[in-house]
Amino acid sequence: MTTPPVTTPPADLRADLTERLLEHCSLMCVTGDEGPIADATVARYEARGERVTRVRHSIVVDGRRDDGRPLVLLVGHLDVVAPTDDDVTPRLETRDGVEVVVARGTSDMKAGNVIAMAAFEDEQLRAASPYDLALVLYSGEEGAADGNELREVLEAVPWLREAALAIVLEPTDGEVQLGCLGGLHAELRFTGTQAHSARPWHGENALTKAGAFLAELHEDHVTDVEVDGIAYRDVWSATMAWTPGLAPGARAEQPFRNVIPGAFTVNLNLRFAPSRSLTAAEAELRARVGDRAEVTVTDLAPPAPPRLDHPVVQAFVNSVGARVAAKQAWTDVARFAELDVPALNFGPGLTAQAHQRGEYARVDDLVDGHARLVRFLRGSSA
Repeated sequence: MTTPPVTTPPADLRADLTERLLEHCSLMCVTGDEGPIADATVARYEARGERVTRVRHSIVVDGRRDDGRPLVLLVGHLDVVAPTDDDVTPRLETRDGVEVVVARGTSDMKAGNVIAMAAFEDEQLRAASPYDLALVLYSGEEGAADGNELREVLEAVPWLREAALAIVLEPTDGEVQLGCLGGLHAELRFTGTQAHSARPWHGENALTKAGAFLAELHEDHVTDVEVDGIAYRDVWSATMAWTPGLAPGARAEQPFRNVIPGAFTVNLNLRFAPSRSLTAAEAELRARVGDRAEVTVTDLAPPAPPRLDHPVVQAFVNSVGARVAAKQAWTDVARFAELDVPALNFGPGLTAQAHQRGEYARVDDLVDGHARLVRFLRGSSA
């Protein structure tokens, strides 16, 4: 946690949040297999008499009181990446004198889900809060973009688009991380002429033809960009590359070693600050490559602006009292930005623990994150 604790919590709250996290992690929910945790979540809130809407394996719990209070969404994803033998069994441990919960998904992002659920289930808090609350727990975030169910949820439950603020509880090390980067993946195909490697002068090596561009990318791949006083970074990365395999267009693991490749393809990933649109970023990418390679854009993810000037975002920042930073990645705040719903990232999980073997979250961070979230929901200032 990057900021000092709000307060010393009562022991029963600490124990309650710890038990909640252990319970939440006991339901394995690897992307594509979220049915059991969705079933359990629906049963939990229907037993409490809440209004529940299920969209495939995603859940919306409606806590609105229809009295004109602005709506705040507490948003988290249910799915996790595949566990390892170091984190498949949830457990409480002490490491260097610090209590941690070890389990797949603790930091990314079940610790965030737990503080959201605990706040939502606090009847006194909901009654006294200046905000209406809704809980949005969706599936498919860790997989391919077309399997992410949040867009479908926002279409199926249209009143979510009227929210004053969406708090996405991804791991942020306790920071308030505003906006998010946009992203482009493009395949750059460098073309030469295939030949025998004993007589390379009969052709043109497409692989080495790409060398000048790759060397340029190695030296110039990070640019600092400030948006509304928040520091982001544009990042250009070559993440994959291949020559043709045995069949046209194939990526064989062992293409012929004695062939000068007539084609060489590089996957270029541009992560860019919310200072421009997807269209502008694609134009920038194409201009940088120029006529050196054929460009095929394969994936697009829009950025989200920080919205620091929005009154509800300002109220959150003032209440939480945590460090404000950029989200140097893409998150689902971008889906809310597309609908003009202000959104931000705030969660107790550790970014460095996401997808790690033996993934863990610190109990101190869990308790402190809950206290800060509750302070905002009460309408209090730091």
